Amino acid sequence: MDAASMISHERIKHIFAEIRREGIDACRERWHGHFNRKTDAPERIVLFGAGQFGQLTLDRLRASGAEPYCFSDNNQARWGSRQNGVDILSPADAVARYCDNATFVVTIFNGSAARAQLRQMGCRYVVSAASLFWKYPNSFMPDLGIDSPELLREHEDSIRACFGFLADERSRQEFSDQIHWRYWLDPEFLPRQEAPDDLYFPEDLVAPFEDEVIVDCGAFDGDVIRSLLSRQRNFKQVYAIEPDSENRKRLQAFLSNQPATLSEKITVWPYGVHDRDGTAHLTGTGDVSSRITPSGNGDIGQVVELRRLDSLEWSSVPTYIKMDIEGAEPGALRGAAKLLTESMPVLAVCLYHRSEHLWEIPSLIHTLQPEYRLFLRRYAEDCWEQVCYAIPTDRLASTPG
Repeated sequence: MDAASMISHERIKHIFAEIRREGIDACRERWHGHFNRKTDAPERIVLFGAGQFGQLTLDRLRASGAEPYCFSDNNQARWGSRQNGVDILSPADAVARYCDNATFVVTIFNGSAARAQLRQMGCRYVVSAASLFWKYPNSFMPDLGIDSPELLREHEDSIRACFGFLADERSRQEFSDQIHWRYWLDPEFLPRQEAPDDLYFPEDLVAPFEDEVIVDCGAFDGDVIRSLLSRQRNFKQVYAIEPDSENRKRLQAFLSNQPATLSEKITVWPYGVHDRDGTAHLTGTGDVSSRITPSGNGDIGQVVELRRLDSLEWSSVPTYIKMDIEGAEPGALRGAAKLLTESMPVLAVCLYHRSEHLWEIPSLIHTLQPEYRLFLRRYAEDCWEQVCYAIPTDRLASTPG
């Protein structure tokens, strides 16, 4: 073990020593009271950011029996309008009305700049939306990578085992930072994220391949294909797998405006990727957060076909698999066990839909195919847009990390 590895191993040991030192009762009291200790106005809330994250937050606040005073947003086109019955104010108007008597909760995935903006404008109470997950756990958790810090205490052995599978110091640092952040939920703790343009295709880790056969699990509206085009990445074939019919319509509309030489290289499949072949319900349709739920649980949504990657017929063997499928990643990996064992495609798998995926997904990949080299990278603040890359040795960039 080199000096850097020794330092990182000592750091993860130190983090868990601090966790044990706090004690379970003190931990429980701390996280349940986390939000209220940051403000004298815990029930008076302004949501800053009226986009997708803001709408999700509004829905879950209402499920908890809470109602915000208003939205505020930097997008001038939204000022003076209403969203789901809630007024959207300009920052100046919202601050003038509520700077001293409400808590501004920043509902933006990369919210540090907005928090700084509000403090500079004189807001007394400004917090990250992550704090609401601990205030209203029954409505917010366990989604989006945030859960009780008690979960980390319960899974120390699994977390430390996963730490040992990581291939470079940047990954071990990110892993340790995430454990610290998820336990203490300090919004200013984490270091700066990686360049967002490198999401899914980091050339400092993965050597480009001219005849890449890409499986895009959770293809949404073609955002990964657009990224490939903007980066001028060559590929032989893309299998775009998207179960949501509304998202597929947007994907097909995008492809219909592309040259035939591109469209003929894209195969669109309407499946949910899982560890079994069958059917399931899809809820939250029409956006990036649509997800598979078990059939027969009473959810209203599309009925979609589930397929294992191992049961699909490939005209070209996959060399690169991306998974962003709203928490279904572990099942999808188990449904690709043969493909991973025999062909070892590069994997780019999202980790941020459930807190435990941080350690469960790299460990699962290691179990399925221990010859992979495993790396972690994060492309947004907090825990979001965090990806595990599993790379065969012959696909590593010359100087990975």
